[in-house]
Amino acid sequence: MQTARHHRPPSDPCSPDVRDASWRGLRAGSAALLGLLLAACGGGSDVGAAASAALVTPATAATSPTPGTTPTPAGTSTNVDAASALDQLNAARAVARTCGKTPMPAVAPLRWSAALEQAAIGHSEWMQANNTISHTGAGGSSVGTRATAAGYAWKMIGENIAAGQPDLSRVIEAWLASEGHCMNIMHPDFVDVALALKPGTSSNTWRTWWTLDFGRPL
Repeated sequence: MQTARHHRPPSDPCSPDVRDASWRGLRAGSAALLGLLLAACGGGSDVGAAASAALVTPATAATSPTPGTTPTPAGTSTNVDAASALDQLNAARAVARTCGKTPMPAVAPLRWSAALEQAAIGHSEWMQANNTISHTGAGGSSVGTRATAAGYAWKMIGENIAAGQPDLSRVIEAWLASEGHCMNIMHPDFVDVALALKPGTSSNTWRTWWTLDFGRPL
């Protein structure tokens, strides 16, 4: 599994310029340290693989929109039920927990974002088509550029990805068991979220491809 988080100046709304090795601010100065890249932890079974948790953090604070908005139904390119995904993620956020060795308090619920959903769907489809797990997507895109292209104007953006887990509960469980992914889920500054699933085929290494995008809007 990998963990990566990014910082960017407010003058550049599209791409990160510094990438952090942890939410606590251990900075990595090169793309090679984008995620402390570790090998995928499993194949096309229930274990699957959970890849890096990418985060782009803001330089300035923002006022917090009201969370808990009724989710937009999932698009036709994903098998994720938006309401179920939002319920499970917000249930996780409602309970204080320890992510790895990092205590995290209970935090406010998230709301579903149709724009982030489109970004997540596109990235899951790209990963499945290319049989890979990576935050660098089509045309060299990052989570930040994908969110912007989908129409999400952000101050803060984050992403968890995974492959192989058979259902929603298993993939959230896997992310919560990984420090960086868990910290993204429990991050107090995120407001919006969306999750996408792309099923694999017999030619793929894994049977499922998951993308979970988080955001804080401008």
